[in-house]
Amino acid sequence: MATNQDSSSSGRDLYQPSKIEGKWYSIWESEGYFSPYWRRPERPLSSRPSEESWLGFSDSEKAPGTIDSRNPKVASSPGLRTLRPLIIPNTISGTTSWASWATSEASQPDERALDFSEISAIAFGDGSIQNRSDTNPSTSPSLNNAEGALKIPFLDDASRKSFTMFAPPPNLTGDLHCGHALAASIEDALARHHRMRGFKTLLLPGSDHAGLAVQCVVEKKLIREKGLNRHQVGRPRFTKYLNEWKDEYRGKISSSFRRLGASMDWTREAFTMDGPHREATAEAFVQLYEQGVIYRGSHIVNWSPILTTAISELEVDKLEINGPTNIKVPGYAQEVEFGVLYYYKYLIVKDDNTFIWIKMATTRPELLLADTGIVVHPEDKRYVHLIGMNARHPYSGRLLPIVGDFTVNPKFGTGARSVAPGHSEEDWQIGKRSNLQSVVVFREDGRVTEAGDLWKGQQRFELRQTIIENLEERDLLLRKEPCKETLLICSRSGDVVEPMLKSQWWVRMEDLAEEAAAAVRDGRIKIRPESMEREYLSSLEEPKDWCITRSLWWGQQIPAWFLSLKEEERNAIKPDDTNPKRWMVARSEEEARRHGKLASPDKPFRLTRDESVLDTWFSAAVWPLSTLGWPEGEDFREFYPTTMLDTGSDTLLSWVTRMVAVSLKLTGEAPFREVLFHPLVKGLEGRKMSKSIGNVIDPVDFIDGSTLEALNQKLLKGSLAPSSKELDGTKHFQATSFPDGIPECGADALRFALVNSTAESQSILVDVSDVVKCREFCDGMYETVHEALTVLPSDYKPTSSAYGQRIAQRVGDRYILHRLNTASREVEGAMKERRFWEATRGIKNLWCHIRTYLKYYQSCEGDDMDPGSLSAAEALYAVIDGALRMAHPFMPFITEELWQKLPKSPHDDTPSIMVAEFPRPSPEYEYPYAGEEFNLVMNCANGIQLLYQENGHPKVCTVYVKSTCFTPQRALERHMTELQELSGGINIEFLRLGDEVPQNGVLKPLSEDVSIYLSIGPQLDKREDLLELRLKLDTAQRTVLRQENKLRESALRDSMDEPDRKVEEARLEAYKSRVKNYETTITELSSRRA
Repeated sequence: MATNQDSSSSGRDLYQPSKIEGKWYSIWESEGYFSPYWRRPERPLSSRPSEESWLGFSDSEKAPGTIDSRNPKVASSPGLRTLRPLIIPNTISGTTSWASWATSEASQPDERALDFSEISAIAFGDGSIQNRSDTNPSTSPSLNNAEGALKIPFLDDASRKSFTMFAPPPNLTGDLHCGHALAASIEDALARHHRMRGFKTLLLPGSDHAGLAVQCVVEKKLIREKGLNRHQVGRPRFTKYLNEWKDEYRGKISSSFRRLGASMDWTREAFTMDGPHREATAEAFVQLYEQGVIYRGSHIVNWSPILTTAISELEVDKLEINGPTNIKVPGYAQEVEFGVLYYYKYLIVKDDNTFIWIKMATTRPELLLADTGIVVHPEDKRYVHLIGMNARHPYSGRLLPIVGDFTVNPKFGTGARSVAPGHSEEDWQIGKRSNLQSVVVFREDGRVTEAGDLWKGQQRFELRQTIIENLEERDLLLRKEPCKETLLICSRSGDVVEPMLKSQWWVRMEDLAEEAAAAVRDGRIKIRPESMEREYLSSLEEPKDWCITRSLWWGQQIPAWFLSLKEEERNAIKPDDTNPKRWMVARSEEEARRHGKLASPDKPFRLTRDESVLDTWFSAAVWPLSTLGWPEGEDFREFYPTTMLDTGSDTLLSWVTRMVAVSLKLTGEAPFREVLFHPLVKGLEGRKMSKSIGNVIDPVDFIDGSTLEALNQKLLKGSLAPSSKELDGTKHFQATSFPDGIPECGADALRFALVNSTAESQSILVDVSDVVKCREFCDGMYETVHEALTVLPSDYKPTSSAYGQRIAQRVGDRYILHRLNTASREVEGAMKERRFWEATRGIKNLWCHIRTYLKYYQSCEGDDMDPGSLSAAEALYAVIDGALRMAHPFMPFITEELWQKLPKSPHDDTPSIMVAEFPRPSPEYEYPYAGEEFNLVMNCANGIQLLYQENGHPKVCTVYVKSTCFTPQRALERHMTELQELSGGINIEFLRLGDEVPQNGVLKPLSEDVSIYLSIGPQLDKREDLLELRLKLDTAQRTVLRQENKLRESALRDSMDEPDRKVEEARLEAYKSRVKNYETTITELSSRRA
């Protein structure tokens, strides 16, 4: 069979060198084709990786019984250096970004010489593509719009089914990390898979302004660089810094997604503070307010005095203290002591003007100024007679009612405690049940209000020491003792959270939660995995009202105006801001003024807009609506509700439940039909990757590679303070995880490794070795396709756009086509069930079978016009084409590159693998028994070659095959020609049942039914041959011992995953079989010599 040294569409040698400004490139690269590998033709063949290394075998430890694929009839490939990725520049929106492959051995290619083809950019998901139809005959103008931006295929086709997803918008707190890379890999794989199945597919990109998080990051940066906080620079200048940060990181995030190959529609890229999203969020607020879902009210919030804003429960960490502990609190020069229980007493005035003392205990003496009552357990016999009496406050002089409440723990302290409803959720609930007054003693910045009288203006923990000293002076402090205490810490600032009664905007969650739960129970929304469905429903069982007010400078201002009367201003009367009649909620100030005239038709008034902003999670809850132009947008009518959502399990309560609840309330429909919760990506210490913690890995560092020094330098440009514990911890994390840095691996390898690691787990650890293995797998794919192109007939053209139609003639052809069918079913089923690790495993297995088949193909070559050869070419093309299509959703770059090099049918005008049909099982490729017959033939050929090699390559020999069963013998006889070719042309004869085995030979059992016998005459009856066989036996026995020790040690350390263990166990069995074969041969020779 003639080889194909011309597999490129341009009709030139794949490896013909082309010199451009002193650099050597292949023809692919010099013409602007996207090539993921850098080629150096002058490098020796010895630098190539072994054929088995990409499948898990090292050069020194090949799989036993492997047929040599270097057929003398096939010309050797040109010398290749060890396959390394290639950097190719791409112009995106006027800035330079780089393709997913990089090399450390060459300078960056000249941008003018290496323009992108459209097809490459499609794999990139690039939104600004230069059309190079002059260099790429496959370029299709239909994939570009008038501005040159990528036009997502099928979106204008109303006859097609839709598949719509929006990518969870990353926070603008810094670069992407591997958690985002995992999400992008899954989402893009789903999008590409559905697009290849002909769906009208839309994957929407975007980013989140992340109000509090970004404000904290930018302020820390400002303090670090200029020594000024936001109050010192003022709101206008600080807002300017915020916008500069936003512009920088929006660009970086978009570039990173493109580097990962996410095929998003960048013409629809959204941002939570852009114009359309602002309008949709304001509309949602107004509608929910008009429906009574949003209201203004006073409740206890988690307040950060250092940030002067309420924070979410999700931004509060709990710190357990087991005794007296000094802690550094932001805003204080000295550390503050916690973990101490203070005992004190209040005076009770009885009706007969006599008095008694009641003893109490607290960990927060500073809140004594906020006490408005005393609570005991109603069944505590020590205090039951005191319920209904009053104690006298030692500072304000007000009477403190003594009440009973079953929530009191009688074993804590003395069993009695004072109640401060203005500074505790538990006390506030007790106060509501017992009608106690609420007093707030701290301002928003944590200093004492007018309620503190003499101590007005003191900081809260300074007040603590003042109160303790004053109680001692007045002989009211009894004692203090160590105790356990749980502190609430703001995760953004490290501040000790102050529970505080504040007037804020709230969302009533009870009815919304019930509707959101019903949508899952009745099947409108499917949640995967099932464990997350249970968690989803559990999180909605006892919903709390949601505070959506944030006192920040970065965010979307609340669309509400407060109405104050002119006469109140003249008389210095402060109106009640919790009165709903005073708030004008509107879409614009003009609409608010109309509402004001209706509320106060006769009295002059002033409208003042609420300076607070909405909680970031509120605008995120509207994301499914705002990204599609709700309420009137064409996209909303076309694509809502979306098909599914993929997100991390950590967003269930903060985002997913709220999206469902808000969307149901505003539209009557669930925002998506399915929710997939993928595992969380964690760092070495098992903590979720978080930019605020610092244990993140930028996916670009995996794509391009990075030294440990470069990783450390990147930290100094991030949001962590140079002297912070987080920075030191992150450096330790990097040194432990990447002592030698991160090797360049490319986007395809990273994507494949991340998705492959998601098997039935709620969290995964990023392991460099896993990504490197996937890079080697990509190298193996590249080698396999190149080798296939070189052995196909030089003028080969497939008979259809996808698969050949000729009936497979040979057992190997039937075997590989059947494996293609099997893999198609496995991968399609895994994609539908969202078991992506099963899809990647099926893809890897298929490529392993292709590698085996390719050796078979090369060993069974015939004349180009032979029907069997034509059938084999069709089979080889079909499986390569199908395997590339199958792998494309997970590895878009290398599959696009290789698929473009495959020969095309004259009737096939498919411009990109991105829109090629995803492989489907074909009835023509169903050969249920081909696998068994192929394995029988290959095992027999392997056995013959091994027996031939072990016995010194005799010049004259005959191999006899004997079977005790009729079926395998018929199968082997049927494929006699292939068996001889695979065995290297050795003379083979079949023995019938009852035939005698010839003398002077060596027996080798292949199975219970089949044995082979090498008839070699007297030429091996020499002492030297027997000695050589015994030396080989000794070597094989030592190999078995090493393999057994390797497996034993890995089991003790639990250092090998299950797939790798199975490979190693199979290798051990093969080595043991080799030992047995040597022993059998030596026994035969020894008995004959005797």
